[in-house]
Amino acid sequence: MKYHPIRMYLVNARQKLGYSQYRVALLMDVTHQHYNRLENGVIGAAIQFKTLNLLAIALEIPIEVIWKEEVSYQESLVKDDDKN
Repeated sequence: MKYHPIRMYLVNARQKLGYSQYRVALLMDVTHQHYNRLENGVIGAAIQFKTLNLLAIALEIPIEVIWKEEVSYQESLVKDDDKN
């Protein structure tokens, strides 16, 4: 079973608003399963700008903040791969 690091920045932003994964998915116009896979790192590769923009809108966070957090997340994936 492959380990998938969770995008904690999404979890924290969602919980701060008191939103469920279902609500964020609805606001983004994606399936709950797709949002769940994003948040839980199953979709680990860099996500599309369109998706980052939808996340920013749904989670009421400036796109620059989402971008910075996603860059940090991607860098952590590279560091984890380097360890293995």
